[in-house]
Amino acid sequence: MDVLDTTAFSAAMRNEPAMAAFLKARPPGDIAVVPPVVAEIEYGIQRLEPGSRKRTLLSDRQTKLLSAIRVLDWTPQSSVRFGGIKAALEHLGQLIDDFDIAVAAIALAHNAQVITANLPHFARVEGLRCRNWT
Repeated sequence: MDVLDTTAFSAAMRNEPAMAAFLKARPPGDIAVVPPVVAEIEYGIQRLEPGSRKRTLLSDRQTKLLSAIRVLDWTPQSSVRFGGIKAALEHLGQLIDDFDIAVAAIALAHNAQVITANLPHFARVEGLRCRNWT
């Protein structure tokens, strides 16, 4: 299973050709997103002017995407993974954003790989499979 991070979900919302091709090449049900990504996307939309064309368009695209892909649960195992990842990265002096840690933790708990444009951050997480969609 592939988990879209915020950069990948945003690319899907913008209907970028490489992302569209990536999604079309995957079997139905093989693409997912996690709650922290949904939250970041919602924050970005909410920052736009209410009633603006851009806000309406992005909100519609978000709704369409979320109706077509799964949102994985943040399980107790995800929380344990989060704590372990954050402590390990802190110990190494290589912390990344908490939302990126959460994406990684949930993906690991669900035995999934992260699809991202931010490989340097996610590559710091031991045992996490990650790749760019291009």
